[in-house]
Amino acid sequence: MSDSIKKYYELVEDGIISPDSGIPGRPILDQETEQWHLKSRKVVSEGHKRQAYNILIEYPEEAILEAARILKVGK
Repeated sequence: MSDSIKKYYELVEDGIISPDSGIPGRPILDQETEQWHLKSRKVVSEGHKRQAYNILIEYPEEAILEAARILKVGK
């Protein structure tokens, strides 16, 4: 067994990752929407989630979508 597979099983055994959590970067099927999407590698803190909701409340949808487009093109 390769070292990476051994490490995977160690992480599952230690409870650090869930065996059904999927592999980041690999498409997974959302059972509720029946749509495929990529497993995200980013973990968002509660503070950033709160800021995101505040942005949604404060600004119109068009402005938020334009800001997201600008961020996407800039990367």
